Amino acid sequence: MKKGLLALSLLMTQIMNAQNSSQHTNPVIDVNDHPAAFQEGIASPIIKADRIFDFSTKVEITPQAIGDKIYYMTMDARDINKKKKFIAYKKPFVISRTTQVQAYAERKREKSPIATANFNKRPNYWEVTTLSKIDPQYTATGKFALIDGIRGDIDWKNGNWQGYLGQNFEAVIDFQSPQQITKISSTYLQDNKARILIPKKVEYYASMNAKDFILLDTIENDIDPKDEKVQTKDFTTEILPTEARYLKVKAYYFGKLPGSRQKTGGETYIFVDEISAK
Repeated sequence: MKKGLLALSLLMTQIMNAQNSSQHTNPVIDVNDHPAAFQEGIASPIIKADRIFDFSTKVEITPQAIGDKIYYMTMDARDINKKKKFIAYKKPFVISRTTQVQAYAERKREKSPIATANFNKRPNYWEVTTLSKIDPQYTATGKFALIDGIRGDIDWKNGNWQGYLGQNFEAVIDFQSPQQITKISSTYLQDNKARILIPKKVEYYASMNAKDFILLDTIENDIDPKDEKVQTKDFTTEILPTEARYLKVKAYYFGKLPGSRQKTGGETYIFVDEISAK
């Protein structure tokens, strides 16, 4: 990838990280816009748009009861720590940045709980091919979930992780053009009680033609599979500058759950979320 495109990709990643941070900080809202006491009988509106988009996406907000009025507010990386106010929703609108949308419904001066939805602009235009068979229960947002810049957290039930049962995980990323790589990372989750274990090791390979791959590094796991703490681990490596168009990531399946549970259950999962290269 050309230096200019790589710089743009890194800039978008920074914006997405700023947005992810902002999602954990409530915007400054005038208390008159939405009182603390709301009417539980009024359903929150439904916010629809492409969760991951390339250039822009249209946001539509729909009340769950005919006649309810809707008020909304948007937050992007430029709005952190700004005072924001809800405004009346009249028609669908377009966003072109990673954005958080909040909305509530109002009926006879009573207001619903606030609904919140996050829509993310892709930080890059890479392609990814997964060579392993994904579990249909754990597909996250699709194949781009692996490279969309959104990191899953320990609450894996929120749907941000991809799950692979009883097998190694293997994927190839196409940067679309050669780029220089100096740092690679991929993230995995462990929840022993849910049969999700961090892989034994992770290998990274580089190629210019998607056929001949050179091993860049191998990282061993140092977390005990019997550890019942729900946790994530980044398998990160810094390498000498290497030019490549393709990056292969291979994570090795641990095997059946160790200990007494092995008698009652079968295979374990690899849960992977974000793969990045700089």
